[in-house]
Amino acid sequence: MRREPRSLTARQEAVMAVIRAWLTEYGHGPTVREIGARVGLSSTSSVAHRLGRLETRGLISRTGRAWSTCVPREEQPARRPHGGRRRSPGGTCR
Repeated sequence: MRREPRSLTARQEAVMAVIRAWLTEYGHGPTVREIGARVGLSSTSSVAHRLGRLETRGLISRTGRAWSTCVPREEQPARRPHGGRRRSPGGTCR
């Protein structure tokens, strides 16, 4: 028997909307405090918890360590070939 994926909570929907809008407007992800201010959460821990849940569900991912690098999963930036390493003109890795 196959389980239907759980829908997002209202707060999770709001966080996802903030991330998408912020990326569109500024070209990078919002900080935890900026997300909290937009969705009405004053606790950065609460915002980070919600972001962690979204990441666990595979709805967002981070391109770096900070939450401000998160992007919705369907909008991930393209990765560079060869594991992200730049190659020198001679073909060897620097």
